[in-house]
Amino acid sequence: MSNITVMSALALVSAVGASAQAEGVSAQIVLPEADMSAILAASSSGFAFTQQNRAHLDLYFASEYGYCDARKVADVWNTDTFSAKAIIGGKIANGLTDLVDTDIASTSGRVACDWGELGLDWDQAVALANYWGRSPGEAKAKAGDIASDLGHKGFMRTMAHVLNPAHPQNPSANDGAYQRMFFDSDYGYCDALKVAHVWGTDVGSAKTVIGQKIAGGITDLIDVDIASTAASVQCSWVDTGLEFDDALTLADFWGVSVGEAKSKATAYTSEWGNRGFRNRLGTVLARG
Repeated sequence: MSNITVMSALALVSAVGASAQAEGVSAQIVLPEADMSAILAASSSGFAFTQQNRAHLDLYFASEYGYCDARKVADVWNTDTFSAKAIIGGKIANGLTDLVDTDIASTSGRVACDWGELGLDWDQAVALANYWGRSPGEAKAKAGDIASDLGHKGFMRTMAHVLNPAHPQNPSANDGAYQRMFFDSDYGYCDALKVAHVWGTDVGSAKTVIGQKIAGGITDLIDVDIASTAASVQCSWVDTGLEFDDALTLADFWGVSVGEAKSKATAYTSEWGNRGFRNRLGTVLARG
């Protein structure tokens, strides 16, 4: 569908009927089978494709969103994937992509995507394999897992520096600079542990990844990674980056012993990450 507008597709159905699906329209236009089926079904049932519907679908196809995202939105809205694409386009038209992103994030762990839905080629599989230190087959599986969590748009933004050699955050750049961005940020060791778990890498590399996302202004993707490990990655008191005076302040705030305050802070940091903990309790810590 990427090489034909929705309006053209509908005109095509009107002109040649179902034979367009079988003949591939002179082999110049290839519509995903599910999309063509949806168009044909809607056409045969008399469904009214308005100018607005068509415009919304074209907005979807011209956007960063992909098939994986449409499947996730379809799950949330209890509709078919084709209609979900129009829903996404409608949100784009109205500047409400944050709502689309919320829908997509809500299906993490429920709607799984695979490599074939990402529209990537073999060279990109090799690039990911080299970046992660895995075989191309393992890289494809890992890409599917990450897309299942983040959606197509989230995956492509997260891995842009690997998939696009011209991207300014390409891994060949100075990793030391990204590490400094990590250390200068409000992210901490527990966050790096969590990102390392999601990316299947070591903590040092995870710090570089976080620095890259900071440089690219996409820390929301880091926060999604951290949130996804709330129940799977546990941090220690040392990983919280807090000091004894912080424990005293928290103990007084919560009305518990210092030991209990440390345990409580560690549990919260394991759930929220270092940055999330400080975002929620930074004003309390400042009192100390």
